[in-house]
Amino acid sequence: MATVSFWGGVGITGSSKVLIEDQGWRVLLDMGLDRPQTDLYHHPVSPRPGQELHDRLKVGDAPWIPHLFRKDAVAGTGLAGNSDGKTAVFITHSHVDHIGLTGWIDPDIPIYAAPETARVRHALTVVGEAAKKDPSFELIFAEQVMLEGAPPHIIPTAEAQPVEFGPFQITRYLVDHDVPGASGYIVETASGRVAYTGDIRLHGRHPEWVKRFAQAAYGSEVLVIEGTTLGNKTRDTEHPATEEQVDKTFTDIVEHTRGLMLITLRPRNIERIESFMRIAEKFGRQILWSKEFATFLEAYGLKVWRMDYSPAQLKKIQAHPERYIIQMWPRDIPWVMDLPVGKESVFIQADGDPKLTSPAGRSLQHWLQRYHIPLRTLGTRGHGSPEAIHKIVEWIRPKIVYPLHTHAPELLLPEPPTIRIVPEYGRRYPIG
Repeated sequence: MATVSFWGGVGITGSSKVLIEDQGWRVLLDMGLDRPQTDLYHHPVSPRPGQELHDRLKVGDAPWIPHLFRKDAVAGTGLAGNSDGKTAVFITHSHVDHIGLTGWIDPDIPIYAAPETARVRHALTVVGEAAKKDPSFELIFAEQVMLEGAPPHIIPTAEAQPVEFGPFQITRYLVDHDVPGASGYIVETASGRVAYTGDIRLHGRHPEWVKRFAQAAYGSEVLVIEGTTLGNKTRDTEHPATEEQVDKTFTDIVEHTRGLMLITLRPRNIERIESFMRIAEKFGRQILWSKEFATFLEAYGLKVWRMDYSPAQLKKIQAHPERYIIQMWPRDIPWVMDLPVGKESVFIQADGDPKLTSPAGRSLQHWLQRYHIPLRTLGTRGHGSPEAIHKIVEWIRPKIVYPLHTHAPELLLPEPPTIRIVPEYGRRYPIG
């Protein structure tokens, strides 16, 4: 009988790993860097260089799955390394809590994902290498992209085209999240179908993708769904803005701002970046990107303009501030002293760093107050509201649903006859 088990994302947000086993063959869905279970590793404390996976396994912050990792990476742990020839990995998207441990996977194990996920992972590798060579790369960005292990070889897979692996048939479907290539999977086993949403929402640019995935997954024996917002009772989680509303707000700000614009946003939210670039161009503005952001976006395949704070560039900006939008990292904030800013300028916090509640975010607000720069916030979550999560379950109507990637799995309350099971870490559950 085929089984499903959970090796991450159990009772926490992130670190998803869903293992499906059938007749000695295995499919692993996602391989995220674990959120620390032990509270042993928090910046500046980190695993020892060269022994990262070894140290994580020793303290329980990586999954104890045999014949998954490189033999040298698990040396001294007692865990069997190297491929067994019957394991494949499928990645839903390129956020570190879903892809962060892929660098330790044995190279003989195939890793599949959307083409966009492969492109983002390549771009992260490029930035990580650049950060190693240039100590001035912004630390916040470097921490996001310095993924452990060796860059994995990702096999791009076409949407809705089944991949045959042992007794399995695995089909990828696009879903909506805040990173390109986000996908859900349907895995056919001898005992029935397992559908896995990955990270998902209905208020993004492509709710039709989610509906198409739900239609394909309808009646599955098992549904594994992320439930990040369950139990999080805020307006942003219960009634999130749509990406179209974010675009509309940004358009209004650009249209009515007479002076220089400053902005911070999230690197991997490529669709929002491309949309903001089109809006800026429509109003005769050019977005200037920091070297970190520009390196990432260029490696992904976008054409961008860099901000280098050279005297010649500053002179152009001072002469025509209405022509520019500058993307800033916390490191760049003191440059406002040399920029033509004031009440006719604006600083837009669009889900990027620094977070306004962080020490760097509080420092940012002091700088803005000192130089009389108005602050605007806009953005929306990458995860569906509790209502959306329940709606997706209702659309699919599985026999059993397992809520993952949430601190409150017990708050998923599906309509009968669907049965909800709160998963336990590492326990094998029968399919069908």
